[in-house]
Amino acid sequence: MIRSWPSVLIGLFVPAVVLLAGILMLSGSTASVLGIPVLFFWVFCCCPLTTLCLWISWRFFDRAHYPEDD
Repeated sequence: MIRSWPSVLIGLFVPAVVLLAGILMLSGSTASVLGIPVLFFWVFCCCPLTTLCLWISWRFFDRAHYPEDD
């Protein structure tokens, strides 16, 4: 089955770009948040973002392709 481009864009590329952009921008930082390096904090914050993006991709673009089980 071929996926629509918005589904792939939201579900895969948005989390990847956000994660990689944060790594590139924060890799040289010595700051910390709640006692952990800001880079690790950024990566931890990207986990819920990835889940949210996958949910949006499923809910609005891919759900119609899968019929519900009765």
